[in-house]
Amino acid sequence: MDANRPDSDAARAKAHTRFWRLWFAPIAAVGALATLAVGAFRVRPTPRSTPSQPVVQPPVAPTSTSPAGSGRILTMAEAQTAMPARRLPRQYVQTAQLGGVSSPDKFLKDLSGIAAGADDHVYAIGDGEVRVFDAALVRLRSWRAPEGAACLAVGPDGRVYVGSSGRVDVFDPAGVHVQTLTVGEKDKPAAVTAIKVFRGELLVADANVRLIRRLGADGAARGMVGHLGKTGRFMLPNGSLDLAIDAGGLVYATDTGRHQVTTWTLDGAPIGKFGKFGMRNPEDFVGCCNPVNLALTPDGKVVTGEKMVARVKVFEPDGTLLAVIGPEHFDPACVHIHLDVDSHGRILAADPVRRVVTVFSLAPSRPPGEPA
Repeated sequence: MDANRPDSDAARAKAHTRFWRLWFAPIAAVGALATLAVGAFRVRPTPRSTPSQPVVQPPVAPTSTSPAGSGRILTMAEAQTAMPARRLPRQYVQTAQLGGVSSPDKFLKDLSGIAAGADDHVYAIGDGEVRVFDAALVRLRSWRAPEGAACLAVGPDGRVYVGSSGRVDVFDPAGVHVQTLTVGEKDKPAAVTAIKVFRGELLVADANVRLIRRLGADGAARGMVGHLGKTGRFMLPNGSLDLAIDAGGLVYATDTGRHQVTTWTLDGAPIGKFGKFGMRNPEDFVGCCNPVNLALTPDGKVVTGEKMVARVKVFEPDGTLLAVIGPEHFDPACVHIHLDVDSHGRILAADPVRRVVTVFSLAPSRPPGEPA
């Protein structure tokens, strides 16, 4: 019986691959059409400057017709505005905004990536440039980005790593190009959708092979993350993979087709996961493929970004929901909310449709005894 198990596992893996080859395109198309429909039937608010109101999800009184008390699955329209029926442990305040129609640093054409660096400097890819801002969002410098730049990361030494199809370009802190690392195979370049730097290594998300590649500083392959999972790959109907890594080397990754955040060792062994599909509970993930973006706070919380209902959430590593930053802050047509967190725990959320970066800070806790 044991001798036949490898063949059985191989057969299941082949069947899984055939299934996703057959159904990947229809699933992705349905998700795309649904996202477009949501955007078409909602009015897009004009980008705002810097409001100071807390991002608090108000209670919903259970009634015979309210989502909180009806005991039924929400429609997509209801899910767009559904609020937690309980006060969550954390609330965030919108404290700053980069870009927007009245900003001298507005992004005219696109905004495709965001990263936090040393001294809480903010790095963004937009309009064919890498732009660097200080912690107060004053522009310090910029330089031309590689064609097709899709993501970026900043190392502890200030080097900037910019990902595009089949490559990662490395720049020194002043923006001088240092080297180009080839990622992927000769006949199948990597679809680089996220990069992280950890102890001299690069972790590069490759949505083509649906795995995370580990590379040395010279670009040499050092291993994979995700290949030791049950199916040997992440499930990515949206064709994108995001990742984060904590100080101890625990890798977090989006598994969008399974509606999960997953954790892994650097050697690729699976550790844990949380998340599930749902439209009733605020901690659940809606749509065909969520969460699409990911970041970690300095105190080890997990920040996720979603499409379909464009919102940001903060979780404990075990999946306990701590905060929701609602869809009123983002364009409903977002298919990504690019995320990073600085050393003070400020969440940097880049909306590529409105082409703005919004900064959310943790609101002070209420004094003991003060009513919620």
